[in-house]
Formats: sequence, C-alpha cells, structure tokens
Amino acid sequence: MLNDKKFKSLLDHIDVGVIIVDGNYEIVHANPNAKEYLGEMIIGRPIYNIIRNDEVIDMINDQKDINKLFQFTTSAERIIEVLHVQKNVKIGYVILKDKSKEVAFENIRRELVANVSHELRSPLTTISGFIETLQNEELEKDQLKRFLNIMQEEANRMSRIVSDLLSLSKIEINLYSRPKEKINIINEVKIAIDALEIVALESQKKIKLDVSEDIFFTKVIGDSDEIVEVFHNLIENAIKYSFSKTDIDVLVYLEDANLCVEISNMGHGIPDEHIPRVTERFYRVDKARSRDIGGTGLGLAIVKNILLRHDAKLFISSVLNEKTTFKVSFPC
Repeated sequence: MLNDKKFKSLLDHIDVGVIIVDGNYEIVHANPNAKEYLGEMIIGRPIYNIIRNDEVIDMINDQKDINKLFQFTTSAERIIEVLHVQKNVKIGYVILKDKSKEVAFENIRRELVANVSHELRSPLTTISGFIETLQNEELEKDQLKRFLNIMQEEANRMSRIVSDLLSLSKIEINLYSRPKEKINIINEVKIAIDALEIVALESQKKIKLDVSEDIFFTKVIGDSDEIVEVFHNLIENAIKYSFSKTDIDVLVYLEDANLCVEISNMGHGIPDEHIPRVTERFYRVDKARSRDIGGTGLGLAIVKNILLRHDAKLFISSVLNEKTTFKVSFPC
C-alpha cells in the first residue's frame, strides 16, 4: 500500500498530519503536515522517540483502534492533538492536528475577558460607591458637584474602553482582508494633526510636520479611515506623554521602497524592557499615569492590528527622559 503513489498523494493533500509506522514502530511515511508539526527528519525513527506521550504510545502497543483525543507538546512548543490511532501487527497510523493556534486564540480570549472585567470593575465600583453615598447621605453642594464630576469621569472612561474594544474587534474581523484603495499618506497624517492641534495647544505643545519633497505623489494601498486612526492614536499618545512646552515632530519620508512616518516627542520615555509589550491589550508602562491622562491601554493594540492588515511595520525607540519615536513603515 505504501508504494501506491495515489495513496501517498491522498495523504499529502489532506489537512491533518498522518504518520505511518511499521511492525517495529519505525516511521515509514509522514505527510507534509506531520513533518511540519514534528520535523523533517522523522522518517526511519521510532515513533516513541517523536511522540513523547505515554498514553498514545500505550495505545499503539495495544494494537487497538482508538478515537480519543490526546494532546502533547513538541520540542518546538507546538501543541499537537492526536485524533486517531490504529495499529496491527504489520502497520499502523496516527492522525494528528496542530492545535497551537486554537489554544493561543483561546488563551488570548480568556486573557481579554479577564482584562476587560478588571478594567471595567474599577470605574463601576467607584460609580456604585458614589451612588450609594448620594442615596443615603445629605451632601453639601460643593461635595455633591465633586462626586458627580468623578462619576462622570469614570463613566467616560468606561465609554472609551468600550469604544476602543469595538474598534479593535472590527479591525480584527478584517485582519486578513487586505485593503485595495490607493491613498496618499500625507492626507491621512494631516487629518490626524488637524483633529489634535487644539488638544496640543491646550497642553502648551505644538505639532510640527516635515514632509520630504520626493513623496508628495507617492501612494500606498490602504484603508483611509484606519490609517487616520493609526496616526491619531500615535500623535495623541505623543501629546499625552510629552513634557509641557515641547514639540511633537511628525516626519514623512521615503526609505528604500517604503514610505515612513515618524512621530517623536520629548518625555519620560519607555524603559527598554517594556517596549516589546506596549502594543499588547491593556498593557501600560505606568498604570497610574496612564489612567490619570485617560488612557485605555488599547490604542497601541489598535495601531498594531491596523498595521498588520496593511503589511506595515512599527518600530519603537526611546531614551528615558528624552526622545521617544514611533516609526511606521508602509510598503509603497
């Protein structure tokens, strides 16, 4: 049967991993999926040296048809599920499926639910506490006004979190659908700057735009609204986390075959150990300061996912108490 080219071709085109072993438990054939899961050099090796799961090996030894799910982790940290085991005296096979992405997605889902619950619990507790106080106590006018202002701030915070979560969900739904529109990045940068100019002036800061002359007619493939959201989030962050009376510098230029936009500010900066994680959902370098200035911890996660959809890259560099730069690079 193993010499049958049609049979091997069939195994090579199914969407699960298949390993075939001989009577000595040596692997005599593995389809491409199985090799991808477990490594290219598995032919000729005993299966018990490859699948290090005693329950699976015991089932093969028992020479029984088994339809029971087992999981094991490979040396490359992939989580593989055993769907079926069948073995007789001369030959046997094991059917495998890679569960790594499903497990990772489930872990992300659990973490997201936990994070959202935690982020919303705090403002809800605050509002609930103040409502209880208002219901049971007579308050002076100034005190009443202060309590109501705090409740309004907490309600606004919840509204921002929900809004950002909806935005992130919408982006993730379309993550693998590449945009088709040709856009001029300069226009999107200017829209974001115009929307934030008053915010910057209120903080005694200025946004300065510098555009290289050779890119005015350069276009990229992208979704205009999403690109505006990228630069709105990055410039808004630069304003929030910069020192008073400093400039936010926005530089647009060509670099090789890429159109690059840099947003730089002078501020407290980001310690090196935090840089790889700042695009994670709800991750904050300084939680207290971020909440004080109204951050939800979702802005950079939104930026990361939009850029993934556009096949663009984000680079972050920062010197403590000096310059921090977020550089976005789009393929032209």
